[in-house]
Amino acid sequence: MPKEDYLLKYLEKLSRVIAAMLGFRDNGFPEDGLRLADETYKEMMDINLDELSVMPMDKFLEMIRKEGYTSTYLESISQLTLETARSFELQENSSNTQNFYHKSLQLYYLLNEKDKTFSFEREEIIAELEKIVSSR
Repeated sequence: MPKEDYLLKYLEKLSRVIAAMLGFRDNGFPEDGLRLADETYKEMMDINLDELSVMPMDKFLEMIRKEGYTSTYLESISQLTLETARSFELQENSSNTQNFYHKSLQLYYLLNEKDKTFSFEREEIIAELEKIVSSR
């Protein structure tokens, strides 16, 4: 039971982080959102934003798979990664934007593998990401 309580509290925290990042981005402060993302990646994955942005995709996916995250946790990481890409896009950091859009797309693919429940919303996000990634 304590492990479940911990995961629930952490998922709630991730939801608040994503909402805060969205707020910062919408109000024109993507750098604040990226600072929050950096702190969150350090806490949950023991890696900072700069390291994550240059990490090769295969190593990134290996790290995620090794952790064996639940589908709910993986969905939160996918959302965090997508919001990170959008924040970098506002800063006109094309390299990091592209890296995080790619990572987000791969996380959503992985989420689809792990969670067999069909999600129309998830499929829309995947289609959007595929379009973004293929156009750059």
